[in-house]
Amino acid sequence: MNNSGNNPGITARPAITAPTGKTRMDWPDVAKGLSILGVVILHVTLAIPGAEHTFVAELNHILDPLRMPLFFLVSGFFSVKVLTMTFEQLFKRRLWFFLVPYLVWTPIELYTSRLEGVIFHGHVMPDWFYYVAKVADSTNMYWFLYFLVWFNLLLWGTRKLPAWMIVTLVMVVPWLFMPMFGDSELLRRTIIYLPAFFIGAYFRPLITRFAEAADRPKAVVLAVAAYVAGLGIAAVEEVLTTRVPGPTQLWFIGFKDEIAILLGGELSAFALGHISGTLIRLLSLPAGVVLAVWLSRAIPVARVLKFLGRHTLVIYIGHALGLTLLFGFTVRETLMVIDPDSPNPMHWTGTWMIIAFTLGMAGAYLLHLLTRVPLLKWTLAPPRLPESRPGERVDTPPASRLTLNNRTLPRA
Repeated sequence: MNNSGNNPGITARPAITAPTGKTRMDWPDVAKGLSILGVVILHVTLAIPGAEHTFVAELNHILDPLRMPLFFLVSGFFSVKVLTMTFEQLFKRRLWFFLVPYLVWTPIELYTSRLEGVIFHGHVMPDWFYYVAKVADSTNMYWFLYFLVWFNLLLWGTRKLPAWMIVTLVMVVPWLFMPMFGDSELLRRTIIYLPAFFIGAYFRPLITRFAEAADRPKAVVLAVAAYVAGLGIAAVEEVLTTRVPGPTQLWFIGFKDEIAILLGGELSAFALGHISGTLIRLLSLPAGVVLAVWLSRAIPVARVLKFLGRHTLVIYIGHALGLTLLFGFTVRETLMVIDPDSPNPMHWTGTWMIIAFTLGMAGAYLLHLLTRVPLLKWTLAPPRLPESRPGERVDTPPASRLTLNNRTLPRA
């Protein structure tokens, strides 16, 4: 592919290579730690009435565009070797380690959370098909493992495609299914998070260089400008959704409806919101990388976040079980009384957020202890599967490698 029409500095270059450096960078672990901390705080907020109005919840809401996109960016960042794997290697070296904890722990979490409703609120326990459907369509607490499998499969499938086709697959193709399957969590989360994952994989060296320059004025200005642009998109979207549509907006609405009918369905305002949502999250990524780099240099904070980031799986799975079994089955249903105006600290929202957070993290720690038992350990870190033959390197075609003004535009 030669994109020299309007910019003669762009030419094709072959090959994509996995990184060979052995030095572990701190900022990706900090970024994952920041993400998992935000997830736990979000779930604590949802578990406590009125917690969404607290300062901690508001701060977490501001970081919402960074939380999961940053996680998937880093996941893609460390998935570049997928592009050189055979399918056997892909399954045995990566997918296997996502599938086992997902298939083991998702039904357990679904059952315990439903059981709480049965015991304390008179709900009816669902039949087995409920669990099968929830696991199959990713509508459960551990959906991120499902999408790590899905995104790695898609990444592997693009290893021989030219760059323009990869961009089309990531940014355009999912939208063709939105009119018919707009209620699908699989489709909606693919639209929102797949671009970040692919950026992390295909632009790893560029991201690395940007992280190395995170304290330089140009990088800071870029990150701030992109983040502000994302806020601007959110503000414009809010105005457009609340004002009375004018002629131009009505024309676009009619055009949108015609396209949706051609594609076999309709595009609701909620579905269209995924366009702005995706843009906002992508524009927030530079700020997320800069923030992670800065935090990685604040030694006390970095130690905590790196620890969390290196134990993401056990924290994600364990905190949900802790919030249900240690918090929901015990103190929430029997002792919790929320009254922000009460002189008794045990009635304050903040107090119960601390209790819920502590018990959620205690659930993660207990899960960590349980997985020291050999058989239980395999549910989170299953044994490696033997490979039938040594793998062969698979290079991407020249069309998926670009240079800009004689400088390589990284893809791995």
